[in-house]
Amino acid sequence: MPPSALDILSRVQTRFPALFGLRLRRAKSLRFVTLNGHRFKRMQVADTRIAADIERNLQVFQADGIFPDLVTRYEHEIWTDFIPGTLPQQVTERLVRQVADFYAVVYTKRARLEAAVATAFPERLVRDLRFLHTVGILTNMQYVRLCRAAERRVPQRVWIGFDYTDPVLKNFVLSRDGERLYAVDVEGIADDRLIGMGSVKACVRWLGDLKPLFYQHLAARGAPDFQSYLPFVELCFLAQWTKRNFFEGKKRKIVPGLFDPFCSAE
Repeated sequence: MPPSALDILSRVQTRFPALFGLRLRRAKSLRFVTLNGHRFKRMQVADTRIAADIERNLQVFQADGIFPDLVTRYEHEIWTDFIPGTLPQQVTERLVRQVADFYAVVYTKRARLEAAVATAFPERLVRDLRFLHTVGILTNMQYVRLCRAAERRVPQRVWIGFDYTDPVLKNFVLSRDGERLYAVDVEGIADDRLIGMGSVKACVRWLGDLKPLFYQHLAARGAPDFQSYLPFVELCFLAQWTKRNFFEGKKRKIVPGLFDPFCSAE
């Protein structure tokens, strides 16, 4: 029986949510301001609560020199110093070590061990996988195998704490002498997260063959040992990231094949 018009419309809405007003958008604006010869970054976010969270997180890392200094918060605005420097132009071993140094600072800040079943992350993973199957991104076979994989990979305890959630290269700035690395998208600082998910995103996006060097250097800097249950962290990230890409209409970033290693490792 040929599909009805409603069936076809439903499939199009599922695959192309932006066309039907379903795409989620961030309420954010950014500009640079010069006062008395000094440049500042002025960011407006959706509401005062988000701005307050950013302010609090920046204050936690104020002495570490890995984010721009906070200038002020006013209602839903955040002002920070402008970091002069250059964007990383290529992925080198030196850059990978600098990013690992950066994450070591983030991950050791107030990190705590908790029983995995007492956190939201195992159930959130199941929920995200269910959604990806519901909207047709995961096949029936993928979904069944991934649910089994998710259940097997839940560790007894997980590290919870700070993470930097958007480690794309354009969000890092190198000082003019190349010695210091800063993350300049301060909205990406997040607390009470499953430690490791930010670094997994860097692996997926750009680390490539230098992934072992990154994790080796991260461990040498004393970061919490989430590598002992890294597959669970990777699966949590992939499910959450794919779901978010769906709602943001980023079709090119939805790659169901990224889940295949977890399906074949039963």
